[in-house]
Amino acid sequence: MIRQRKRISWILALVPVLTGWADGGALTGTNVVTLARHETVAEFRGTNYHRCLGRTALCPDQCGESGAAASFKVTKYLSYKKLGEHGDPKCDQFAFMIEGNMKNPKVPSAIRDVVRMLAKGDLVFLSWNHDYVTVDGSSGPKRPIVKLEKIAPIGTKAWMEQVDRVVGTKDAAGHGPTIDSDEWMIAVSRKLGVFDAQGHGPDLRSKEWVGAIQRKTFGNEPSANQ
Repeated sequence: MIRQRKRISWILALVPVLTGWADGGALTGTNVVTLARHETVAEFRGTNYHRCLGRTALCPDQCGESGAAASFKVTKYLSYKKLGEHGDPKCDQFAFMIEGNMKNPKVPSAIRDVVRMLAKGDLVFLSWNHDYVTVDGSSGPKRPIVKLEKIAPIGTKAWMEQVDRVVGTKDAAGHGPTIDSDEWMIAVSRKLGVFDAQGHGPDLRSKEWVGAIQRKTFGNEPSANQ
């Protein structure tokens, strides 16, 4: 039963976003009800050709629903909110179409640009909504991509800034240790459980410390791409 649920999540993820969203344009006469919000860290698995399985006279080559799809393996959920009874549950794989075989865009150009710069194995922040959309009396589920951001190379200042966004070392007034300082590293280590209650753990800035922060923050082992 669990295996079946995972497979369904994968198939549903391939439902394309509306063309108006794909090029960033606003849709008129629409009603959008958000059923679930997914914020994740995911590993890019590459792109492949998605063939439409519809049975209309235009399927699969002229319906516009076959084309290039990007696939991801979810390594960690940062946030999940089920807002409606039929909202998608958490899933361990997600895919979305980038462009149809008739060159019709399926996501905004900024999302396509990020996909094009990714290498297999890269980690990203990947967020999407499960929406139920009504356009001019026609209704159906849509899963627009809210965020796709490559996670910086492990150990860099940009990586530390992304770690801080996930972990959160600042107080309500926005005050906190300077990123990349020893004070900041100690605060992050304590929040993530890399240091024990006595403050014992791997040496700051060491390969062991960086690897532990990577695993705790992003849910995967460091790789050659990170």
